[in-house]
Amino acid sequence: MPVAYAVAFFSDVCLGEAEAPAPGSAGDTLTVEDKRMAYLVYNLLDSNGMILGADTARGRKLFFRNCAPCHGRDGRRMNLSHDLRNPQYIGTTAHDEAPTFWYMMNFGDSIRGMLPYFDEIPLSEMIDIAGFAQTLPRHPWTREEMEIVDRENEKRKAERERLEKISSENSP
Repeated sequence: MPVAYAVAFFSDVCLGEAEAPAPGSAGDTLTVEDKRMAYLVYNLLDSNGMILGADTARGRKLFFRNCAPCHGRDGRRMNLSHDLRNPQYIGTTAHDEAPTFWYMMNFGDSIRGMLPYFDEIPLSEMIDIAGFAQTLPRHPWTREEMEIVDRENEKRKAERERLEKISSENSP
C-alpha cells in the first residue's frame, strides 16, 4: 500500500494533476516578488521583450508624475550604470532588460536609492509606465540636445537673476 500511495502522490504533484494552492494559503509559497515577476514573464512580455497591452499615453502622464522628478522627463537625468563611457538610462534598461526594469520599478534598488512602488502604484499603472519607459531614449544626449538644454538653462538663470534683482530692489 505505501508504494501505491507514493505513486499516486508523485503523479499528482509532479505531473500536475493536483489543484494549485489557494492564494495566501499555507501551500502558497510564492512571494510577492515571484508573483510579479511571473506575471511579467508570462503575461506582459512579447517575444522581443516589449510590454504588451500598455497604454503609453497614460504611461507618459504617470511617468511624468511619479518618475520624472528623479529620473527626468526623458529618463536620462541619472546614469544607472555609473559608467560615463557606457551610460545606461531608464529607456535602456526598460527596453533591453525589461525584467530588471520591472523588478526595480516594483521592488526598488537599495544600492541606488530607488524605493519600491509595488504597494503604492497599482499594477495597471505599472504596466503603462513600463510600456512608456520602453519608448524613452536609450542613448546619451546628442550635441544638439545638449545645446538646447544649455540655452534653456541660460534662460532660467537670466530669469532667476532678474527676479532676484527685483526682489532686492523691493526689500527695505
